[in-house]
This record gives sequence, structure tokens and C-alpha cells, in this order.
Amino acid sequence: GYSPSSSLTSLHKQPLNANSIHHHGKKNPIFDDTTTIRKTARGHTKRTITQLRAGGGSASDDNTIPPPPPPTNLSLLKFYFPCLALWISGPLLSLVDTSFVGLSAKAGAVGGAGSAAQLAALGPATTFIDGSLYLFAFLNVATTNLYASAVAKGVSEKKNKLGNDELPGEGVVRTAAKSSLYSGIGLMVFLLMVARPLIALYVGPEAAASPGLLDAAHEYVQIRALSMPTSLLGGVLQAALLGAKDSVTPLVSILYSTVVNVSGDYLLVNRLHMGLKGAAIATLLAQLAGTIAMIGPARKKLLSKGSSLGLLPRWITKGAPDAINSRTFLKFAAPVLTLILGKISAFGFMTNAAAGLPGQPATLAAHQIALSLFFFASPFMEVISQIAQSFLPTYSILPEPQKGKSANVKEWEAASGRLVFRLEKVGLLVGALIAAVVGS
Repeated sequence: GYSPSSSLTSLHKQPLNANSIHHHGKKNPIFDDTTTIRKTARGHTKRTITQLRAGGGSASDDNTIPPPPPPTNLSLLKFYFPCLALWISGPLLSLVDTSFVGLSAKAGAVGGAGSAAQLAALGPATTFIDGSLYLFAFLNVATTNLYASAVAKGVSEKKNKLGNDELPGEGVVRTAAKSSLYSGIGLMVFLLMVARPLIALYVGPEAAASPGLLDAAHEYVQIRALSMPTSLLGGVLQAALLGAKDSVTPLVSILYSTVVNVSGDYLLVNRLHMGLKGAAIATLLAQLAGTIAMIGPARKKLLSKGSSLGLLPRWITKGAPDAINSRTFLKFAAPVLTLILGKISAFGFMTNAAAGLPGQPATLAAHQIALSLFFFASPFMEVISQIAQSFLPTYSILPEPQKGKSANVKEWEAASGRLVFRLEKVGLLVGALIAAVVGS
């Protein structure tokens, strides 16, 4: 029951005479004069309110480590919009390919040269490639969470070859980069070997029998498969930067990628009339450009001087093993991978159902347009999940005791709960707005 307002009122009601100011000829330090009374009361009230807002209010709070201040709305907005641009960039590039292919193909032609046939082939081809990349999205989720947690701990006892102290989270970056590169190489080889029968199974016999559809889709997948190693590597570097609460550096690389993709589509598809093959080459070059543009800034931001991304095997580099290894990633990513497989299966069944409808290739082309619009709207919600992954580890990782002070678990959990509640409200609002726009 302490009430700051009642205490302040009682202080003002006390008479200010000589007996109250002086006690046995000595000045009372609390009742020095009217100004001192007001300052003391205000200062006491302000401190009490601050303690109550932080979840404390007792004298023992001086022996606890308070949780970090909550992120301001401005800081969340500064993170949200660049991150949104990152999430939209992938579906947006697919929309660019769809637009160039649809508008540049010969509208009156039949077979593989027709506009509807080209779009129909692009539908399963892009879904096949995007689904393959999405299957490894657990690497990005694990990188963001593990890196943000490592930075929140703020402890690194390892030194690099130059003798410099490594930054917190360097082991996460190295393990993620190596895992993504090796996974990308394996995925590339797999797609180059078995893409054609898988695409035929994916679209169904009726769509596969359409003139030129299977050949065009297979050629697109083969070209895009060459970008799998750099695409997965760029994804985990981007995820680590987001874990460091840096959404601007990845955005710059996406700008490079977008410029290369649009320029390549215009030159290869619109001017040289290379169709799906030109669109695939343009996207391949765009992904290479984006990853190359991100490697340099990511090394400066995430690694100490003299450290490397660890892309080569350890028996070549002779480096010490990191605390975070591939097993840690797999253990963390198992639930995420299960969720991703469920989503991929759902999108695959939808595409397969669209391919089985009569009126091919127009029905499959319409499905491609609707699916691209859906993937374009989804990132508005995914970004909120990314914000949670980047900011919540700051409150979930308790600091080590310092100078006799330790973290109050309930206080830190309360701070985490308040941030979660804020993000839930934002999610409901954004979801309602997107549903209203898309459904209109």
C-alpha cells in the first residue's frame, strides 16, 4: 500500500513553522523549506512510479539487474519496413518474371511459344524451385534465433588466428554458412539429376502432355538449380544480420539483386525473346549478385578482424571447433522443418489440383498468378515473426550475476510478455488490413 499521491498530499498539509523546520536547534534535512519539500516529494514519487512500472518497488530492487528497456515503436518500424522489403523481394522477383514472360511471349502462338503456355510452365517451375529453397528455411530460422541468443549472452572466450577476441555469435555464423553452402551444393546436384521426373509427377499427366510445358519447366529448373548454393548462403547471412537487428545491410544487397533481375528480364526476355530460359538466367544472375554484395558487409558486421566464414572444411583450415555445430542446428530446426514440410505439401497439392483441371494451360496459368499474389501478401505477417525472433532473445537470456546483482526472473519474463503482447496486437491489426485489401 504505498501511495505516492497520498504521501505528497500529507506533506503539503503539514504546517511549515519553525518547530517543524528545526528540531532542537538543528535543521531537519527533509523539511528544509517549501522548495525542498516539493523537490524531495517529487523525486520520491518519481522513483516510486518508476519502480512500480518496472515491476518492483521494494528496496531489494537495487540488488537486481533490470531487463533492457522495451524497443520503441520507432525502432520497431525502422526494423519492420526494411525487413518487409526483404521478405517481399522474393515474391516480387517472381512477379517480375511472370509479368515479363506473360507480356513478352507471343500472345497468338500455340504450343510452348504461347503466353499461356509459358506462364503455365513458369507456375510449377517457380513453385518447385521456391519450395526447394523453402525446405531449407529452417537454416534461416535457426541462424536468427541462435545468433540473437548468442549476442544476448555477450560472452566469447575464443580467439581467431590473429589473436583477436571473437565477437559473440561468430560460431553460429560459421556453422550456418558452412551448413547452407553444403546443403545448397547437395540440393543443386539433386535437382540437376531428377528434376524432370519430379516435375512431371508434380504437374500430373494431363499438364505434362501439354506441348512444350514440361520441357520449358525443366529447363527453367535446371538453370535456377545452379544458384542453390549461393541462395542458401545468402539466406543465412541475411538471417544473421537480422538477428543482429540490422535490416538495412541485407536490403542493400536486395537492391542489387532487383536491379540485375529487372535488367536481365528486360534484355533476355523482352528484347531477345528467350522466354522462360531468359527469365531463369536473369534470376540466377540476380541471386549471385545479391549474395556477393552481402558477403563483404556481413563479414565486417558479424565477424572480428581476421575471422572467416569457415566455408572450407576444418581439416583444411586447421581451425578449432565451434560450440555451435550442425547437430545444434538440426536439433533446433526439427519442429520448424516439420512445419515447412506441411506448408510445402499444401502448396504442392494445390498446384497439382490446378494442373488436373480441364482447360489447360489457362487454368494452371491462372493458378500461378493467384499463388504469386498470395506469396506477395504473406510477408506482411512473416515480418512480425522475424521481429519476435530478433528482439525476444534479449529478454529470454538472463545475464550472469554482476557485482552481487542478479536478474529477477519474474521481472524479465514480464518484460518479455509485454513485448509479445505488443507484437500480437500488431499482428492482428496487420492481418485484418491485409485480409481486407486482398479480399476486396
